[in-house]
Amino acid sequence: MTIETTVAVGNARRHATQSHEPRWPVILMTPDVSEAPDAPTEKEYVVRANYADAIAEAGGIPLILPYNTANLVSAVALADGIVLTGARPGTEVTGVRRQFEIQLVEQALKTGKPLLGICHGMQLIGECLGGKFQTELPAAASHIPRDIPDVLAHEIIVEPGSVLIDWVGKGPARVNSLHRHALAGYGRFRIAARAPDGTIEAFEGETDGFCLGIQWHPEYRLTELDRNIMRAFVDRSAEAAARKARDASSAGSNRIRERLAQLELALPEASSPPGAFSGAVRTGNIITVSGQVPLKDGAVLRTGHLGADVSIEEGRDCARWALLNALAQLERAAGGFDNILGFVRLAGYVAADAAFERHGAVVDGASELLRELFPDRWAHARIAIGITSLPRGVPVEVELTAVVGDEA
Repeated sequence: MTIETTVAVGNARRHATQSHEPRWPVILMTPDVSEAPDAPTEKEYVVRANYADAIAEAGGIPLILPYNTANLVSAVALADGIVLTGARPGTEVTGVRRQFEIQLVEQALKTGKPLLGICHGMQLIGECLGGKFQTELPAAASHIPRDIPDVLAHEIIVEPGSVLIDWVGKGPARVNSLHRHALAGYGRFRIAARAPDGTIEAFEGETDGFCLGIQWHPEYRLTELDRNIMRAFVDRSAEAAARKARDASSAGSNRIRERLAQLELALPEASSPPGAFSGAVRTGNIITVSGQVPLKDGAVLRTGHLGADVSIEEGRDCARWALLNALAQLERAAGGFDNILGFVRLAGYVAADAAFERHGAVVDGASELLRELFPDRWAHARIAIGITSLPRGVPVEVELTAVVGDEA
């Protein structure tokens, strides 16, 4: 795992989407279980509110993840980051929770999801990476000085070159503490900090994705170090979400380009408008693409009028190229073809002499290409209009309106 040693708060969220609103990453939190022996149907999933509050303050959307292995793969796929929370100090978690969290960590590591372990969560992730679970501490009193970790308990010794070194600030680093168990030994992790008695207080996983284990409780946010840890985790989760969105959009665009290649066509670069208007405008979930003319390699494909010096087939070819230029504008405005849910309207304008009547046959060139490229969502309303002239003397101009998904 490579972890940057600076915290640029909110940068990933600001750049995670091309929309105007930031993309808040979804963070799954593992809960504990509260159950009464005399009321087995009334057990509850329990997570202290300060875990959720710390994630929300850092810019994430915190969600509790129940112990359901049947949909674990799908749940991890939906998540942008995962937090394994602490447990009651000195009490080993239930076998159900432990087995679920082991599978969760394995899936997170497999998929490269950002992973943060706190207290028990740190110990369990460390075990999954090869460390050992230690049930006795050399000086438990210094690690559990009171029942609520809302005060700083002891110093930590931060390892030079670790991710924490630039997050600590000036002066000695002090942390809160509430644990009787700990992580020991070695594994696929680098120790980032220790307590004065040698207890491992933080590690960085040697994994493909962001993986950080913290023995104390940064969710209480007693220091700037605590806040930096939560910010960094949420920012890395936002970056992972942005990469996922870009990959999905790229995959959709690649499919369209593959279909175009089969038709011996290519998507042109989206050109800048020649006047005081935009190539495409988004309003809510609707994108309207301004009228596009048939440009190929930046040049007008041909000029003229239908019924005079341009044949029906030549007009259809111009309609296809006008649509390709419209799709180039649409791809840029939508952030990728995978974000396009369907089409609303295609307007075709045909420059023709007064006796010409087959405007629809010409605009069919655009409609049929749209059907070939988007076979599952091509349906659209349409208008084909004959006019005296068009910009740059072209025979056809196409305007397109599409529906896109919610802003990422």
